[in-house]
Amino acid sequence: MHHLNIEPLIDIMKKTIVWIGLFCLLQWSLHARRTLRVGVGEVCSPVSLSAPRTYIDALLEAGHLPVLIPATDNTHLLKEYVQKIDILLLPGGEDVDPAYYNTPPSPYLGEVNGRRDTFEMALLREAVVQRKPIVGICRGLQIINVYFGGTLYQDLQSEIGATGHKCPKSLSHSTHTIHIDKNSRLYQLLGTDTLGVNSNHHQAIKNIAPKLRAVAHTPDGVIEAIEGIAYPVAAVQFHPERLIRGDVPKLKILFSQLNKWAKNKK
Repeated sequence: MHHLNIEPLIDIMKKTIVWIGLFCLLQWSLHARRTLRVGVGEVCSPVSLSAPRTYIDALLEAGHLPVLIPATDNTHLLKEYVQKIDILLLPGGEDVDPAYYNTPPSPYLGEVNGRRDTFEMALLREAVVQRKPIVGICRGLQIINVYFGGTLYQDLQSEIGATGHKCPKSLSHSTHTIHIDKNSRLYQLLGTDTLGVNSNHHQAIKNIAPKLRAVAHTPDGVIEAIEGIAYPVAAVQFHPERLIRGDVPKLKILFSQLNKWAKNKK
């Protein structure tokens, strides 16, 4: 009786399985490290079109493509810009005008930039219409909260006696700690519930918007990070783009994993 030698066939099948596995692993790796087109709204300077360099450098280092979005009243152009990006990042800057949360200005209110407020509100509106993920840093956190219906402390020291949050000369170094909710994407990414961070703000979230939740606080109760309950949004009050070159290089993961940070499971 003639026996068929199937060993060569088995060897071919094994090699095929190995190559398929390597191909799938490569595809997964490319997807996980996919270059994102990150829209960064301009800061609305009266003399130049610009965005803070430290944010751009952090995005470039993470392998992303920053897209500077100029302020415009043309809603069609704004729609096109948002269509071309994967995620929106709102950086730090001036105080948010309290008129946006129906509160009279405090004597301690800092500089406001009306053109920037108007632009970023329109940018947020269009991003939400297109359901693009949103991340924010410092002022970015504050205006996101206001857009979704929250309010702000206009000045922490005069309103609740909180001090030690305005340390602009040491942004590469940690100046206070925050406690991170273990049931948060921020915790999942960083793997810690306590973190030393920098601080350069005198405003902060007062009443958090209904569609957001606070996921990190300072020891004196100031909200330091938020995430969307249903919408893909996340933001921090501190400045990770400065700390990655200083005391907390592990914060690079927030930039390399922007989508994972912003998106929820719903």
